[in-house]
Amino acid sequence: MLFYTLPFFVFLVVLISLLLVTRGENKKKLILLTGSYIFYMWWNPAFITLIILSTLIDYNLAKRIEITETQHKRKILLVLSLAANLGILGFFKYANFFQDNLFILMRLFGYEPGWSAFNIILPVGISFYTFQTMSYTIDVYNRKLKATHSPLDFAVFVSFFPQLVAGPIVRAADFLPQLAKPVKLNRDSSALFLFLRGLAKKVIIADNISIFADAVFNDPAGWNSIVIWVATFAFYIQIYCDFSGYSDMAIAVARLLGFDLMLNFDRPYFANNPSVFWKKWHISLSSWLRDYLYIPLGGNRGSVFFTYRNLTLTMLLGGLWHGASWNFVLWGALHGFLLIAHRLIVYLLSLIPENYKIKPNLITKIISIVTLQYFVLLTWIPFRLVDSDKMLYALKKFIFFDFNFSLTNLGLEAMAAFSTVALMGFFFLLHFYSEIFGGIDEKLAKSNRIVQYTALLIIGFLLVLLFPTNEAPFIYFQF
Repeated sequence: MLFYTLPFFVFLVVLISLLLVTRGENKKKLILLTGSYIFYMWWNPAFITLIILSTLIDYNLAKRIEITETQHKRKILLVLSLAANLGILGFFKYANFFQDNLFILMRLFGYEPGWSAFNIILPVGISFYTFQTMSYTIDVYNRKLKATHSPLDFAVFVSFFPQLVAGPIVRAADFLPQLAKPVKLNRDSSALFLFLRGLAKKVIIADNISIFADAVFNDPAGWNSIVIWVATFAFYIQIYCDFSGYSDMAIAVARLLGFDLMLNFDRPYFANNPSVFWKKWHISLSSWLRDYLYIPLGGNRGSVFFTYRNLTLTMLLGGLWHGASWNFVLWGALHGFLLIAHRLIVYLLSLIPENYKIKPNLITKIISIVTLQYFVLLTWIPFRLVDSDKMLYALKKFIFFDFNFSLTNLGLEAMAAFSTVALMGFFFLLHFYSEIFGGIDEKLAKSNRIVQYTALLIIGFLLVLLFPTNEAPFIYFQF
C-alpha cells in the first residue's frame, strides 16, 4: 500500500474516522494497531507473524531483563533477544546471499552442491522494525529505559504503520512516552504541506528522473562519460528524493495522527565532510549505528587504529544492512574509507602552525562541499550496480573522463533526456533554496490562504502532469 495510491487514502480516511468516533485510549490504540497490521499485510499477510513474533519476544524478555538483578542472567536474556532478532533477520535477508556464495566457493574447489537452491522472500521493512525492537531491549538492559508493561503500547510501537516499512527507525524512548498521552489527531496544516513535499519529491522528481538513470544503468556498457555522469547525478537525486520523500510522508502522516517522528534527512547534499554527511543522511540509521554499534565497539576511546577499525566495521555492517550483496558491502567500505580519510586530513591540518592555516571562508566551504559530493556521487555507482562488470565500467567512465560529449544515439526520446536535465535543475534550485531560507513546506504552512491554495493548485497540476504511468515502490522497501 503506497502512500500516494487511492487504497492508502481510503485506508487513512477510514482510520481517522474511526479514531474520531472512538472513545477510550486503549480502543484508539487498538484501532492504530489493527490499522498498522492491515497496512503491513497489504503486501503479504503471512509476514505479519514475524512482527507479532518479534513483539512477543522482546516485550517479554525486556520485562524479565528489568526485574533480573544478576548481571549474568540479564546478559543471557539480552543475548536471547538479540539472537532471536538477528536470527530472523539473518534467515530472511541473508540466507540467499550466504547460500549463493557457498555455492561459488564449493564449485571453486570442484564440488557441486548436493541440494537445490532455495529462494527466500524478503519481508518488507524487516530491517527497520528489527532494529527498533533490538534497541528497545538494549536500552532496557543498559538501564536507560524502563520496560513497558503495556503489551498494546509495545505492539503499536513495533508496528506503527507510517514508518514501519522504510523508517525513520523509531526509538522506544521517543515513542512510548507519546503513547502514554491521549491519542489526539493534529489538524495543523504543517502535516499537509510536509506530506505534499514528500509526495512531490517521490512522484514529480524521483519517479520521472529514474527513467534516464535506469535506462543507462541497466546496461552502462558503451555509454560515454558524460552520459554516465548525468545518469549518476540522476540516481543521486532519485535516491534522495525517493527515500527522503517517504520519510517526509511518514512523518507527516504520524503528525496527523498526533505523533512526532525524528527528522531523517537534513539536506545532506550540502554536507562539506563525510562526518557531517552521515549526520544529515538517513539520520535514524546513522545514529542507531553510532549508539548501538560504533560506541559499544569502543568508538574513538581507544588508539587511532581501534578507532579506524570501529569506523570500518560500523560502515561495513551499515552497508550490509542495506542489502545482502557485495556491492552494498563495497559501498559501506568506501564510506568508511571517506570517514577515516577525513579524520586523517583533520589531524594533519592540526599540525600546521596557526600562521600558515587558511581561514575558513565561503570559497573553502564550496570547495569542501564539491569535493565531498564528488565522492558521494562516486559511491552511488556501486550502490546502484550489483553486477561487477557493469559497476567497473561505470566507475571507469566516471573517474577517467573520456571527453566524448556526443549525446547522439541515446536510445531515449529527446524529451526524456530534456525532462531529466530540467528536473535535476529544478531539484538543485529547491535544495539550494531550502538550505538558505529553510523548508518550503514550513513557509507554506505559515502563509495566508491565498498563497496556500495557489501552491496546492500548482502542486496538483504538476502531479497530474508528471504522475508515473506505473506504480514505483520506494527504493528502500527492498532493505
